[in-house]
Amino acid sequence: MNADKLLNTEQFLIHKNPKKIIFMLHGYGDNAKNFVQIAKLLNQKNWLINYISINAPVSLKEYPSGYQWFDIYPNGKYIQDATYQDLKIVESDIKSSLLSLKYTIYYYLNNYKLQLIDSFVIGFSQGGMIAFELGNYLKNRLGAIGIISSKIISKNKIINNNLKNTPIFISHGDKDNVLSINDFYKSLDFLKNNNCFFESYKILNDDHTISENTIKLLQKFIKKNL
Repeated sequence: MNADKLLNTEQFLIHKNPKKIIFMLHGYGDNAKNFVQIAKLLNQKNWLINYISINAPVSLKEYPSGYQWFDIYPNGKYIQDATYQDLKIVESDIKSSLLSLKYTIYYYLNNYKLQLIDSFVIGFSQGGMIAFELGNYLKNRLGAIGIISSKIISKNKIINNNLKNTPIFISHGDKDNVLSINDFYKSLDFLKNNNCFFESYKILNDDHTISENTIKLLQKFIKKNL
C-alpha cells in the first residue's frame, strides 16, 4: 500500500470489530473533521458500524480549513462556463481523487478484514458527486451509496453492472439555493434511464443542508441494507 496516496481522515470508531464501515465525503469548502460530526447523529447503537470521514485532497485558499474533490473554477472559469479544455482539468482532478479514495478505502477495509461490499459511501454536495463516480470507478460493488444535496455529473451510459446493482439513496431539499432541485430531477432521470437500483426523496422546505428529516430517511436506508 502506497502511504503517499492515502487521504487524511477523521474517525468515529465505536467498535473494535465492526461489520460495516461508512465512508463519508464532505462538500466543497468543508473538511473531514467537520463532516464526521454527522456520524454521531446518524449512528444507531446496534448497527456495529464505524465511520471514517475522508478529507478531499486539495486545499482552498479562500477557505482556510476547506478542501475540494475537484476544481469548480478550472483556469479561473466557473465550471458551468468552462470550455472543453477547462473541463479536462476537472476530469483529471476527479480521476486523481478517485484513485486516492480507492487506496484509502481499501486501506481501512483491510485493517478491519472487511470487503468492499461491507462499506457504504455517503457524500454531501460535491462529495455526493464523487461518491457516485467512485461507485462507477470501482471494479467491485460497494454496499451502498448515499447522494445528499448533490447531483450526478456523469453523462455516459453506465456499463458497470456492479454500480447498477448497488443500492443508492438520493435526496435533495426543494429550497436548495446552491444546487437546484432541477439537478435532483435530472439525476433521477439518469438513474432511471440506466436501470439503477435507487430510492429518492425530495425534502420539503430544506435548503442545502443535511436536515433531521434527511438523517431519519438515511437511517432507514442504512438499516435496510445492513
